[in-house]
Amino acid sequence: MASKKNSNNVVRKLITIGIFNALMIAMFFALGFTIGLFPPILVVLPIILSLVGGIIFMLMIAKADMPGIFIISGTLLGVCFLTMAPGGVMGICIFLGGVLGEIIFSLMGRKKFLAAATGFASFMLGFALGEYVPFVFMKSAYIAQESAKGSQSLEILKRCLNILNVQTMIILSIITVIAAYLGSLWGKKLLHKHFEKAGIV
Repeated sequence: MASKKNSNNVVRKLITIGIFNALMIAMFFALGFTIGLFPPILVVLPIILSLVGGIIFMLMIAKADMPGIFIISGTLLGVCFLTMAPGGVMGICIFLGGVLGEIIFSLMGRKKFLAAATGFASFMLGFALGEYVPFVFMKSAYIAQESAKGSQSLEILKRCLNILNVQTMIILSIITVIAAYLGSLWGKKLLHKHFEKAGIV
């Protein structure tokens, strides 16, 4: 009986994680295909997602904290973005960010807010690098990929490539991490009752 109850609890948590990740994916595409059509905004999209996504992730952790939560999230988002950049770089970076986030979350203590926030910051750093690395180091491959698709956003891509270099990539990645902490803190303040119930301090 206890085994069945535990099994049902795991399934419930997995469904919850899936739902919250679906929200993250929907939010990315909603932003990407609206305000993301403007190159300067597309470049700072990881920062925007870190601020808003902090609420989603903190609620997900409070509702469905289970071992592997960041790895599961990294896998789900990574698969969705696997074809977004040449060589699947974006998907791979998101997955690796999830792995790093899970390691940090476990080592720092799963019941500590700072651990959850740092795990999320690591996750979003992977997301940011997944967007920026192809822009900076794979420009020709990126243009070739989008040209082959006959993509209407090719001109937007070229403008983004002109904006980004190694220096701006580093700066924007650091800001993404800071934004992830701020988003997590924002999420904690809005959802403090859920955190108290989950025993996260």
